[in-house]
Amino acid sequence: MDDLYLVIRDDILTAWNAGWTRTDVPVFWRSNQPLPDPDPLGGSGHEASAHFLRNEVDFGHEDIVGFGGGRHRNLRAQYGSVLLRTFSSLVVQDEDESLKLMSAAMAIFRSYRVTDSKGGDLSFIGTGSGFDSGPTEDGVWFMRGALAVFEYRFPG
Repeated sequence: MDDLYLVIRDDILTAWNAGWTRTDVPVFWRSNQPLPDPDPLGGSGHEASAHFLRNEVDFGHEDIVGFGGGRHRNLRAQYGSVLLRTFSSLVVQDEDESLKLMSAAMAIFRSYRVTDSKGGDLSFIGTGSGFDSGPTEDGVWFMRGALAVFEYRFPG
């Protein structure tokens, strides 16, 4: 599949857009993240935002998981993860809301499975560990994160 990584990314964004209900919280993906980060007080021409998410799709290894049918007809699996990161303003100091956002984000992918228009099967097979860091270099945000691990099976 020539556009494998784009197909997987688009499937994941489709799942996200269908499941994310917190439209009051800005969400940025690696492919379209603006710089600088939102301003928690609404300065510098930005709307005020005490929290935001910055997510990305990462790709891991690929395996053959089934043989048969000749060249380019094996069953393959591409593994990867969705890195979900919530940022909470140090000014507002509402870590509980950040944890609620992380829970809502992870719930989108929990037990999710879909066969896409290319005939591939995307399923989220587990989760990675959580992580946190902070404050950011500018001293404005604390960050928490988690991984949603996926497998994408396709003929190839």
